[in-house]
Amino acid sequence: MRIKKIIKGAAIALGVLGVAGIVSASTVNVDLDEEHQVIRGFGGMVHNTWQGNAGLSETDAKIAFGTGDGTIGLSVLRIPVNESSNNFGKELDAAKYAKKYAGNDFLVYATPWKPPQNLQTPYTLNRWGTNYQTTKVSESNWQAYVDHLNSFAAYMKKQGVPLYAISIQNEPDWCDSWTCWSTDELYKFTKNYAGQLRKNGNKVISAESFSYDKNLYNQILNDAGALKNIDILGAHFYASEANTGDNFFQYSLADQKNVERWMTEHYTESDGSANYWRKVMRTGDQANVNKLDTVRAMDVGYEIYRALVVGNFSQYTWWYIRRCYGLIMEKDFSNKIQIPSNEIGKISKRGYVLSQYARFVRPGAIRVGATAKPEDDLYASAYKSAGGDSVIVVLVNRDYGHNKTVTVNVPGANIETFHMYTTSEAKNAQYEGEVEVKNGSVTITMDAGNTSNKDCIVTLVGVGPQIKVPREPFGGTAVELPAKIEVENFDVPGVGSGNKTYYDTESEKKGDADYRNDLGVDIVMGGSGMAVGYTNEGEWLEYTVNVATAGKYKLTLNAASGSTTSSVQFLADGNPITDVIAIPQTAENDWGVYQEIEGGDVELEAGTHIIRLAITGSYVNLDWFMLQAYDAEGSVVKEVMAISGKDLHLDAPTSATYDVFDLSGKKMATFTARNMTEAIQLWKNGSIMGSMKTTGINLIRCRTNGRVAKVHTNY
Repeated sequence: MRIKKIIKGAAIALGVLGVAGIVSASTVNVDLDEEHQVIRGFGGMVHNTWQGNAGLSETDAKIAFGTGDGTIGLSVLRIPVNESSNNFGKELDAAKYAKKYAGNDFLVYATPWKPPQNLQTPYTLNRWGTNYQTTKVSESNWQAYVDHLNSFAAYMKKQGVPLYAISIQNEPDWCDSWTCWSTDELYKFTKNYAGQLRKNGNKVISAESFSYDKNLYNQILNDAGALKNIDILGAHFYASEANTGDNFFQYSLADQKNVERWMTEHYTESDGSANYWRKVMRTGDQANVNKLDTVRAMDVGYEIYRALVVGNFSQYTWWYIRRCYGLIMEKDFSNKIQIPSNEIGKISKRGYVLSQYARFVRPGAIRVGATAKPEDDLYASAYKSAGGDSVIVVLVNRDYGHNKTVTVNVPGANIETFHMYTTSEAKNAQYEGEVEVKNGSVTITMDAGNTSNKDCIVTLVGVGPQIKVPREPFGGTAVELPAKIEVENFDVPGVGSGNKTYYDTESEKKGDADYRNDLGVDIVMGGSGMAVGYTNEGEWLEYTVNVATAGKYKLTLNAASGSTTSSVQFLADGNPITDVIAIPQTAENDWGVYQEIEGGDVELEAGTHIIRLAITGSYVNLDWFMLQAYDAEGSVVKEVMAISGKDLHLDAPTSATYDVFDLSGKKMATFTARNMTEAIQLWKNGSIMGSMKTTGINLIRCRTNGRVAKVHTNY
């Protein structure tokens, strides 16, 4: 049973500082409007061939992928693509266990080490003057290699744990006992073959350099034809350590190309225990020189900070979930160290440090602006949840000799308290109660009262009152059926549970159409004017319609696909009204050729309904869909009301309509302004309010693009 305790902001600082004197606090300023990358999650590796079929039991999965007290909070699982199709199922149970406990947040991705035996070409690698016998995949076998990877993706999909993504190759630039690729070979393969790896609806990860060698990626990123065939840049952090410069994590070309980055494998050191908090020992793995060094659990927290903040990575995967140097303790199979039996099967210190991110910075969260290094050895990062109803601040103190007193300012967040969690030498993700926030500010002392090693990691989770702003039909009124509906004119989203009107797996807007730019949906030029493109399986868009006469309606849609696996399905009020509609390949690898596709007849009851257009097979461009009525003789009524982007908003008006809501979702006012900046100014200076008075937080929403802004008012 947890006893709730409220800690006053001033009291927590003074209680630690005592009467000896006041120490000024470092300041972390959080800017919720400064948005960076979307966080996909935190993960671990299972490789049963190398782990003796003991990579992840259901008990381990519950610990690793749960989100409550005593768990790590992982949401991502990395598995190998076995070179033999007979062994495709080696990690299947692990994936199912992980999915069971991670729930809707779960994703699994796969990496190949070697192709099938018959595709391997012997290759002699010379490293540091010594020859190694390894393999390559000759160009004549590249198509067969693609087919092998796709067959694994198809297998996992059939087993109910579809891959989110698949990689081209594990560490082609290290290739100790696995397959080698040159930079030129990878560029050529990526440009000419990698796009086929999306066949089963999964994304494509680049080959994963063992040392984040930018030379492995530069050619691909500089060639639009190659770049379009990968969705994620994968990299490992070997050849780096705590003293490695920030330039290792930075990649300006990837920033320019807006490429999503994943850290797909690392461990900081493997010859010691993951429970060492701070120990001097000999270290050195892969490219790092063997030397006497300080091993610290906090190095994991510091590396994750640098991956996310310095490198703009969206995902971080630790090598092996269960190992003596992993997230869950295991005995040392090399017999170099003795692991106490009472530690085996429990979360390690490294695991608890990682959990300070993984449990609270959940998939879909967005990294926001924050003072990155408020003082020496103190590092900060901040995030807002996918729903926007919580703010998470992670503070990493690497100074083992000094406590850190920190003031965190989060203006505009509407947070009353922060829940505080600490991992230190003496604490394991320990809940420290709630810290009161006053005027958007709070001051804490990290691991207060600790008299030994003072380095620690603290996570502050701020949750405010649930804010709700109702959704609205595009254009202000429901579409009267029969009608032709432009796909890009989905409903205007609101705020809070049940008020989303679309789901896009990526927040980045990739489309080339200058339309509804403040939303994440990818709108492209094409078809009858504009269309929704860059679609992925699982995405959806919703439309409010009004059915005056119940009955049967003929469904037609206009779409384009360069893929053979694209499909959609229509639902009304959450219930399917069509089967999955396969979208034919209108032109191979070309999404500019649109054609009308018959979707069959749908039955609709009279009244207002929410129609959902769900993407069930990736990579389809959607222009419009049409619902036509039948007359008494059973003939289709051809005339429908056209609802087009051009008719409504393509010719951009000089002003737009804005609605103002309070935190309960009650509409307070409606007015026009030229842009959001002017709307905020008009509301704050009171010229819209008239005789009304308000104090606190209001939300202003633009009817045209759905953008919502928080405004603090006091008059």
